[in-house]
Amino acid sequence: MRLMFYEPNYTGHHFAYLARMLPGFRELPVEIVVATTPQALESTEYAKTLAPLAGSLQITPICSPPPRSPLRNARHRFAELVRAIGTIRPDHVMVCYADGIWDVACAHALLGRRPWPRELVVEGWIYRGRFGDAVDRRLRSRLRRRLFRQLLRQGLFRRLHIDHELLYDFANPLAGGTPTELVLTPNPIVLKPAVSKSDARRQLGLPPDGTWISLNGVIAPYKGADLLLDAYRHYLKHEDYPPARLLLAGPHSEGIRQLLRQSPYAELVAQARIVSLDRYVDENEMYASAAAADLVTAPYPRHQGRSSIILWAAAAGRPSLGTDASCIGHVIRQQRLGATCAVTNPAVLAKAIAAMLESPWTEADAARVRSYAEFHRVENYQRIASELVRQHFSKKQTGDFG
Repeated sequence: MRLMFYEPNYTGHHFAYLARMLPGFRELPVEIVVATTPQALESTEYAKTLAPLAGSLQITPICSPPPRSPLRNARHRFAELVRAIGTIRPDHVMVCYADGIWDVACAHALLGRRPWPRELVVEGWIYRGRFGDAVDRRLRSRLRRRLFRQLLRQGLFRRLHIDHELLYDFANPLAGGTPTELVLTPNPIVLKPAVSKSDARRQLGLPPDGTWISLNGVIAPYKGADLLLDAYRHYLKHEDYPPARLLLAGPHSEGIRQLLRQSPYAELVAQARIVSLDRYVDENEMYASAAAADLVTAPYPRHQGRSSIILWAAAAGRPSLGTDASCIGHVIRQQRLGATCAVTNPAVLAKAIAAMLESPWTEADAARVRSYAEFHRVENYQRIASELVRQHFSKKQTGDFG
């Protein structure tokens, strides 16, 4: 069996998640081909994630980089997926980031132009699901809900892996009786033994004492890094708030780098009240960055899906403070992972940070959130991702294809 993973994106979580998924197929008699871009092979992300696995798979750089415009991006990635299927001729396809692609594929099918053979097994991972939120009354979201129902009926994807609790809750009842299976996928994290704050701080080269707030991963405005910096500036003006330092761990966008060079942030960096680790952080450092903090933040202003940051916090037994909107707010509230607030208001965010730092966080709280993180264990991610392929070989051995 030739198994194609389609992943032209390599930044952020894309290659990291693929690297965590692939070991789940290691023992299966499959030929693994990763369709990506030439630029991906030159990236730091590739060197840190897929390069160590290169001996067990084939990297095929046949895709071109997608444009930035959302609609053109989706159309481009869809066209490149169809081209990759025609070139590589796989037996089974994994579309590692199907957001945008599913919309275009469904529109083609509704016009009578099914984009790939009906017998080809295609699985897709969906991360953006704001339209599945019942409180979202926008016309665009209502139309996408209708289109998603059609997607399920078309069966273009044999299985959809949903990385969004609100979308899964909306779509799962609709999938019954359709040729499309839905699963709630883990957001893969590596659960490690509990580590003390001081030990985690030493691992990162931080002072072992004091109180720390952290933002981990990609440090950019779309992750609310500018909002957090503004809130931290407000925070420091309140002498009654507990003293705390801010850790920014992960590759910074150029806008954030420029912001940190300006007053008052440049002075705060010089005083080590803000510590900037502006580089790629691997899974060990992601875990350490969460474990080093007294409070992990996810102040994403317009994020549609889950946040792996709050999951790393849960794995480390630490509380999270995130946006009160969409899936992040839903998960934090439902699983009691910490608190939420209106992150776009710096004074509100600063006050919420102070309230969380002043609230007790017990060993029982740490054990509870670590228990939630168990579902997202990377081994569970691999098991669910490889399930359909394993079923294929199981049926082949037993002769049961009914």
